[in-house]
Amino acid sequence: MRLLQRYPGFRHVFWGQLASQFGNAVFLIMGLWEIQLRAPFLLAVAGLAMMVPNVLAVLGGALVDMHDPRRLMLWTDIVRGAAVGLGMLALLLHAPLIPVIIGLLAVNSLGSALFAPAEQVILPWLVEDRDLGEANGVYSLTFQLSGAVGSFIGGAAIAAIGLQVIFGLDLASFWLSGLAIWLMMRIVALRPRAVSRGATGSGQNLLVVLRDGLRALSVMPWLIRLLPIIMLTNFAFAAAFTMFPYWCRHVLHVGSVGYGSVDAAWAVGLVAGSLLVGRFNGWSFRSVTVFLGTLMGVTILAFSATRAAVPAAGLLLLAGAANGVLNAIVITIMQRLVPDALRGRAFGAFAALLTMSQPAGAILSGVLLHVAPLWWPWAAAGAASLGLAVMASRELPASRVGGTEADALAPLQSVPD
Repeated sequence: MRLLQRYPGFRHVFWGQLASQFGNAVFLIMGLWEIQLRAPFLLAVAGLAMMVPNVLAVLGGALVDMHDPRRLMLWTDIVRGAAVGLGMLALLLHAPLIPVIIGLLAVNSLGSALFAPAEQVILPWLVEDRDLGEANGVYSLTFQLSGAVGSFIGGAAIAAIGLQVIFGLDLASFWLSGLAIWLMMRIVALRPRAVSRGATGSGQNLLVVLRDGLRALSVMPWLIRLLPIIMLTNFAFAAAFTMFPYWCRHVLHVGSVGYGSVDAAWAVGLVAGSLLVGRFNGWSFRSVTVFLGTLMGVTILAFSATRAAVPAAGLLLLAGAANGVLNAIVITIMQRLVPDALRGRAFGAFAALLTMSQPAGAILSGVLLHVAPLWWPWAAAGAASLGLAVMASRELPASRVGGTEADALAPLQSVPD
């Protein structure tokens, strides 16, 4: 954790996001469990509420390139906290619980479509370039560690502290994050950025912004070629995790505490992966992707055949670790290769493309809930992960993951400004 001591701006954002993501994780576990208890078919609707707004990340990326990303992060957290406060008020007025939960999940996801590109743009402002890879690994702990603890606590909290307290925790977590971002803004100045063609003007539409984002991603042609198999993998995982509470109750035969614990295993794996990123700096990008894609595929396929909670949690932990390493590596490479003036749109376009297939997965999981075997999306996710490993062995460059050789992952020509 030397980075937290060395870079105060990074430290503020880290602790703020740790609080925010903890509140989110507790609320998410509570919300999805309550939905599957009362109306399991509405899990698909909740999945759509969380996934569809993420497609707008491409527009969020454009806003990040045109405005101060620090202020966008601040106001996004303030608004999301206010939305949770309105949800608490609605419950006090005896509004139906499930529509309130689904509405808040949608608002949070919409906020993430703006917040996520902004935080990816701002991270290189907070640390020196030589520490960027480690910073991405450490920063991702805010999601994984809080997700692990929040998932476990969330399962127990449903019965122990009640829904109003969980709403209050989520509200407080957003506003604590907003305070942390405000403190960061007092230390880290707005960085002057070159303005690329299309970065200004009010006449942009979704297609223009997406085009700019794809143009920025063109420095990584291997990523463009892998997008179809990545989208297929996301489709299958979206279907699997949409019905995950139902899976835990009817296949693993556990209650809310068991559900939170098994879900936490995936997050603990992501934590482990984030901490292990540096171990792979000496590997080639191709080798690490093939190895981790294979590990994730095998463990998810094994998970689909497991009917006991403890081995299921162990398998999810391994798969989560593989996923965590890959995520941190790809984000670091993108931050190094994409020009600063286009970085917001690049991350926005990437997020939008990744999530375009997720709503279909959520819908299909609901449609097939009582028709197909529950294991089908897990088996599909495992097979798609293995497919990713096979394609990576053919498409990815053999450049080292770490440090100075990152530029070798780009083609010779640069992206025009």
